[in-house]
Amino acid sequence: MKEERILIVEDDISIAENIQEILELLGYVNIDIANSANQCIKVIKKSRPDLIFMDIKLKGDKDGIELGEIVKQMVEAPLVYVTSYSDPTIIERAKRINPAGFIVKPFNTNDIHAIVEIVLYNKRTKPSTDAPSSKSPSESPYLVADSVFIKADNAFERVPYEDIYYVEANGNMVTISTKNREYSIRKSMKEIEEILPSQFFLRVQKSYIVHLGQIESFNTKEITLHSGAIVQVGRQYYNSFLAKLNTITES
Repeated sequence: MKEERILIVEDDISIAENIQEILELLGYVNIDIANSANQCIKVIKKSRPDLIFMDIKLKGDKDGIELGEIVKQMVEAPLVYVTSYSDPTIIERAKRINPAGFIVKPFNTNDIHAIVEIVLYNKRTKPSTDAPSSKSPSESPYLVADSVFIKADNAFERVPYEDIYYVEANGNMVTISTKNREYSIRKSMKEIEEILPSQFFLRVQKSYIVHLGQIESFNTKEITLHSGAIVQVGRQYYNSFLAKLNTITES
């Protein structure tokens, strides 16, 4: 019996069960199946898999490549893509995730056996120097790591990150809503997203970035902040948002 935990992310239940049956024949017993991005995130939070099989053409608001980007932020587990496509554009997109390998449909027991043994062997023997950096997530290349300086009138004002509630896009301007005032800056949301540290701030729809520490409650459609402000959550951003938060659910 092999103890490694394997997650299969596949919306076609027959394919998912086929992979599961092959893995069980190979001696793997800790196997989870997720058929959507949302379920995948919940399983990862609960079980922390050692290996993930991911369908590239996953149905829903995110395909397997977009979901793979989220998964890579959540867990240090090799990702094997399952695909029936050899479109160069898809392959180029997938390469950005640095997957551990590909399985092409239709596959057989030998295909699964080979990829699993090689990937898990590489994971077990990976030198410790290749492990994620030991730097604290709060480390910053700037001398002041807990604040941002915002130009207001004729001076730069120091604004602690914890005092920023959210950023809202207004045409070619953005409004930064903080504890003490609002700042209107001629910047794009992309520029603001690159300036604010990702461990504190997250874009939750096309027009909003929120401070994660300011969240009072949320559901699939909106976020309520400590300030009382309500921000809508974009459907295509929800799974990235959920992956950033430590949650407890009934299932």
